[in-house]
Amino acid sequence: MNLLIIYEHQLLADGLKVILEPNPSILSVSLLSLEQVSAQSILSIAPDVLLIDCQQYHFQLVDILDYLSVQNTKPATFLIGGKQWLTNPSSVTKVFQMNNGLQDLLSELNDLSVNFFQKRIDEIHQTPFFSKYGISLREAQVIAYVMQGESSSSISEKLYISVHTVNTHKRNIYQKLSVPNERELIKFVQSKFKTEYSYKSKN
Repeated sequence: MNLLIIYEHQLLADGLKVILEPNPSILSVSLLSLEQVSAQSILSIAPDVLLIDCQQYHFQLVDILDYLSVQNTKPATFLIGGKQWLTNPSSVTKVFQMNNGLQDLLSELNDLSVNFFQKRIDEIHQTPFFSKYGISLREAQVIAYVMQGESSSSISEKLYISVHTVNTHKRNIYQKLSVPNERELIKFVQSKFKTEYSYKSKN
């Protein structure tokens, strides 16, 4: 999942980036100031999620949000702060208050990343990445949960299989991808998706 933070306050943007980057499902966190933002700059980054830190009316941003709202590849858009300046509230997915809403925002992003990664794994398990290494759909699902930091016990509950079966899938995955452990598996998958594939549909 690729995130773009459009910021009014540099300190807040930097803090969010530090918090979000360790999440293994988040491939990149890009920053653009309000002065830098344009429809073209957003489309060139192709974010799956757009975080906007803007406390007051910004005419160019309003126009950009209206433009993005009618695009086929519209990102999920979260606003930090008041929405009173929005002329089209439907252009924003959800609004979080500056003082007490940041924890809710982080929770929402975490849930979104889990659902996003699992969905993409299911969708693209037949792409060259998986076919090249002979990864099955079930193994792809195990990989998705490993990328979320889930234990074998947790994965077994989510997939309704035994812990022994989960560990067997893991061993097969390690062998197919030539990695020794979970840590290297995560690094391997992240590097492959960053360099070879985009999680965002280009259609």
